Amino acid sequence: MIEDLLMFLGSGLCHQLPERSYFLGEVQMPLCARCIGIHLGFVLSVIYLSTGPRRFSSALPRVWQLAVLGAVMSVFLGDSILSYSGLSESDNLRRTLSGLALGVPLPFLLVPLLNYVLYPGLNTKPVLDRPAGFMWLAGLYVMGAGAILLSSDYGPLFWGVSLTGIAGMFVFYSLAISAQTSILLEKRPFTALQKIALGTAIGISLLLILALLHDSLFPAS
Repeated sequence: MIEDLLMFLGSGLCHQLPERSYFLGEVQMPLCARCIGIHLGFVLSVIYLSTGPRRFSSALPRVWQLAVLGAVMSVFLGDSILSYSGLSESDNLRRTLSGLALGVPLPFLLVPLLNYVLYPGLNTKPVLDRPAGFMWLAGLYVMGAGAILLSSDYGPLFWGVSLTGIAGMFVFYSLAISAQTSILLEKRPFTALQKIALGTAIGISLLLILALLHDSLFPAS
């Protein structure tokens, strides 16, 4: 069944605790509230940065822009520390919003960095220089929050969020590892496509191995 497959794919990285997850009837979302926020937000931003004049942009954020992005992402860190330290019990709404605070802005750092390594000089148009860039950042956040928070009431939205979240998890780690492998192989005779393919293969393989390990160690979870 589709829900079993999605739960398996998400199990490698997410604890999938029922009390920290969204449901459609008795069907549990494959990623917890915080993880679905991270990965849905991430894939929404990647889609945005891969379209229009922003495509292949290798213009890294300026110092003040990094400060703004860092301040937004610190919401995730702050909520995680408060929650896991026991100082403040977090609910699913807070977990979702803090997850989005990491997932939405992170591609604005990672994607230009990857483009800078793979496609230097192809597109030097910044994605955050104009106010519209930050308006889109806020819009993607609101879009992700609305989709997640309404998903338990609408079946198609629930499955769309679940599938996109799992896809976002694979995109997240494939891009992160692609950026690392591209830097490591910068002086090697590999094309940009080959570097991306290698990073993607490593990312997908790692996530599947983790899911298989989880399935073998915790077969009843």
